[in-house]
Amino acid sequence: MDGGVSAEADLGRLVERLGSTLLTIKAGPRQPGRAVTTVVLHDPLDRPDVPPDAVVLGVGVAVDDSLATLVEALGKAGATALVVREPVAIDGVVAREAERGNVSIFGLVQGASWIHVATLLSGALHLSADGGSSVGGDADRDLFALANSLSALLDAPVTIEDLSSRVVAFSADQAGTDEPRRLTILGLRVPEIYNRYVREHGMFRLVYASDRPVFMQNPAPGVHPRVAMRVQAGDEILGSIWAAVAGPLTPEREATMIEAARVIALDMLRARVGADASQRLGVALLSTLIEGGAGAREAAQQLSFGSSPACVLVFGQLQPDEEVRTAADIQRVASTLRTHLRPTYPRAVAAQLGGAVYAVVPVRSATPPAVQAVKDLAAEFIARLDTTTEFCAGIGGVVENVSELAASRRDADAALRVLRSNPRDGRRVASLADVLIESLLLRLSDLIAADRIELAGPLADLEEYDTKHGTELLPTLQSWLEHFGDVTAAARAVHVHKNTFRYRLDRIQQIAGVDLTDPDERFGLMLQLRLGQRPTRTR
Repeated sequence: MDGGVSAEADLGRLVERLGSTLLTIKAGPRQPGRAVTTVVLHDPLDRPDVPPDAVVLGVGVAVDDSLATLVEALGKAGATALVVREPVAIDGVVAREAERGNVSIFGLVQGASWIHVATLLSGALHLSADGGSSVGGDADRDLFALANSLSALLDAPVTIEDLSSRVVAFSADQAGTDEPRRLTILGLRVPEIYNRYVREHGMFRLVYASDRPVFMQNPAPGVHPRVAMRVQAGDEILGSIWAAVAGPLTPEREATMIEAARVIALDMLRARVGADASQRLGVALLSTLIEGGAGAREAAQQLSFGSSPACVLVFGQLQPDEEVRTAADIQRVASTLRTHLRPTYPRAVAAQLGGAVYAVVPVRSATPPAVQAVKDLAAEFIARLDTTTEFCAGIGGVVENVSELAASRRDADAALRVLRSNPRDGRRVASLADVLIESLLLRLSDLIAADRIELAGPLADLEEYDTKHGTELLPTLQSWLEHFGDVTAAARAVHVHKNTFRYRLDRIQQIAGVDLTDPDERFGLMLQLRLGQRPTRTR
């Protein structure tokens, strides 16, 4: 049973992380520079394969003649160290085998948790492999290592879930479990059909009310037996642990699960604090980036952007919706977008700013194929969203220097506004170049509204005449202009005979005093009609 990770550190660093209060060297070489690649939980009844440079946790190992045999075997396997529970009375045979096999033997202080030791060691291996830790990352990695450790001790695949049944960590040994667990791991969330069944049948209430693991023979249709244990810090329930088991746990394994829940509670709290800090940092850096200028260059250095071109994406709701539901969906989009961008654009950053989600995406170049690739990725993301709120995305232009990202943000915001202004046309992703004319018209509308300019001239005369006489001259003019003077098509659009339509055109020129043969006058009339001053066509 392997509760380790594929990373590498040195023994001195791992011992330093646990501290002398937990581990004491008892025999064998100190070798602080010796490599460590994984952590293995030793089960005397089911001996695991021990890879070279492993630290072996001797859970249940007795200090008797069998210890010398174990140390000899570990030396032949190339293991780095063995940890056994104190009190440890090392005799001469064990000491000689430890020196001969180059195996360091440590004593673990009484009362210390094997699970916590495995978690700390595995977490340290992850940190070494990554070369450091981002804010909040250590806690997340510890949760995964802890899930692996608990899985080994229970001999059962484990998930750690929050209160919304989102998977925050899981053990690596999920092969051979049932379909619901497979779907849970794939989606990192318990499928709603199973979650609803568990909720409606009161199983969550049962788990959260119990201070011991709860066995469920049939938690939901098609689900194998489970044991669940609440994760609680003080009076606050943080989530739960779920193990896929063959039957009820033994008293010893129940005690192990209870102990694990206490450790997990601390790590979940630490992960929450780290995530909050990481989120705040991400929002601050992204906000600085899209403001452009010197601050953007400094933020880019912190994010290791380098000097590559970049563009801004903005995702927002297509239409106004219920406020609470929209807020939850926007948070979900921000989280999902980061995951979606990572494989293709690993240096991209995304965060919620106000009522929208912004992303800055470094690209290789400003060429049309590179820009199209960003648009395609945004379109794919929009299509795959399963939120109740419908979203659309504006794509800003690519800038060569991050100090110019404010311009890209303006482009993205302008494109998003156009999409929102006409939600029924089916477009969900656009760059400013795609919707430039519509964007300019919206800006003209803003100026007209700001200056309180009212409809005047020929269109005002026609509107007044229609209101007074119940005619349809203004819709007739609009149809004629939109069909470029094609009387047949324009008449069909307003559902009148073309002779009736021609008569209306004559009346329009008489009443409004317009010359429809003048291209400048036609353009002026079309522009006013497009600036939001559209009459309603009836017949």
